Amino acid sequence: MLKKSVVLILTLLILATTGPVLAEEMAREGSATIRAYWIVTLTALPMGKELVQMNYDGYGVVVSDTGKGLLHNATAKVVGGMLISKGAYENDSGLVIYTRPDGEKIFATFKGSGQMGKSAKGTGTIVGGTGKFEGITGTVDYNRYQLRPPAEGVSASIMVAKPTWKLPDKK
Repeated sequence: MLKKSVVLILTLLILATTGPVLAEEMAREGSATIRAYWIVTLTALPMGKELVQMNYDGYGVVVSDTGKGLLHNATAKVVGGMLISKGAYENDSGLVIYTRPDGEKIFATFKGSGQMGKSAKGTGTIVGGTGKFEGITGTVDYNRYQLRPPAEGVSASIMVAKPTWKLPDKK
């Protein structure tokens, strides 16, 4: 009898502590407010006095305002570029790969505009992912705020964004 009681208590304890984790499933669609902190390396190709092609390659970390969600605690890799005319650009574009803490990846493209060394704004498109995020779609509206550069040829910024996403119906 004692052995059965111990087994029952252990089973209930395991279910009570792991049940919510096992039952937790990512929402099929949703939105969030996130902050991404970016460090990128810049490569400039001047074309006369007023035009510069600026390419960049960098890394970031993402946190959600709620402390959970699709991109909370994700790392990010970005590659992009823009043609700058008289300090302004209308064609910042590139690709981002977000890597979630569970190792799954989410892919996005983006387009933005702004002034060098100042704020920028734009939109992104979530175009897919790996594993359980295969087929994910969505949009991202963002504002990017420049910080003081940490070194020559490097840019630092904070992006405040609102991603909205939808996972495909389960098969």
